[in-house]
Amino acid sequence: MDVRLPDRSRPPFVSHDDDDAAVVGAHMIEAFARLEHRPDRMRWAFDACVGALGVDPAAPACVGGRAIAADIDRGVGTGMPGGYHTPQHFLEVMLSALQLSLRARLDAPAALTVVLAALVHDFHYDGQRDPAHPFRMESIAARRAMPYLEAAGVPQVQCARIERLVLATEPIVGVPFVRACHAFHVGTRAGPPPEAPLPALGVLREDAALARDCALLVEADVLPSIGLSVDYGWRLQARLAREWRRPLGARDKIQFVEHVFGPFVVGAFFEPNRRRLRDACLVRLQTEGDAGAGPVPGGSAGA
Repeated sequence: MDVRLPDRSRPPFVSHDDDDAAVVGAHMIEAFARLEHRPDRMRWAFDACVGALGVDPAAPACVGGRAIAADIDRGVGTGMPGGYHTPQHFLEVMLSALQLSLRARLDAPAALTVVLAALVHDFHYDGQRDPAHPFRMESIAARRAMPYLEAAGVPQVQCARIERLVLATEPIVGVPFVRACHAFHVGTRAGPPPEAPLPALGVLREDAALARDCALLVEADVLPSIGLSVDYGWRLQARLAREWRRPLGARDKIQFVEHVFGPFVVGAFFEPNRRRLRDACLVRLQTEGDAGAGPVPGGSAGA
């Protein structure tokens, strides 16, 4: 076991204009590995995010986030043991959100809010999707996070923004709506976005900054699975297969990479890595066949 701490002079804690996507991906994977078996991984990673953003550690959002991170380290709300949605996923998405926020040059308060939403986006995840209530798990995550934030004195407007960010990660209808809103605001969508699938998300049709931040978070949710390296993409698919208790193969992976999620937009820097994974899927399909068992459900799990 590597007990060294991550190097905070490398990604995901810094970003530079002349970085190479493959090298950044390798640095991020190394940071994930160094933290994976630490008993304080969530607390350490959250504090490292705060430091990277230059935020006052005594700010209410930092105090609330640190309390949530410490409770996750103690085993509270930790998701699916042995699967994909575990504290390691929470950590990887949080650090991915940090890296994407730095690359997008978000101001520190906006970046901290996104990082905090990433920390809690799957808090108390139980894997039970309800087609009649698609936002069930995201609503639980936001609801369970709010007492920590309120106790720390996080302003209500920031709490509401965190809730919307978490709801935006719902994979079936939330993510497509978020990406449509962002595309509209940046001028790459011809018509207006569709009606919001949930009233709380309706503001994204008018609020370009919130739509950008939500789009960034949904990309952070899948960046470890499809945007860091080919090998890491396969490794995370194996975790998801354990959680879903069914085999997942190259056909499943390319379905997600190309058709369910598609290209990175806010995180376009990582597109070369996503394309390498896509090409590796095609090679594996041609040379090894496919071990998958049917279409991958739409989702942020990143098959």
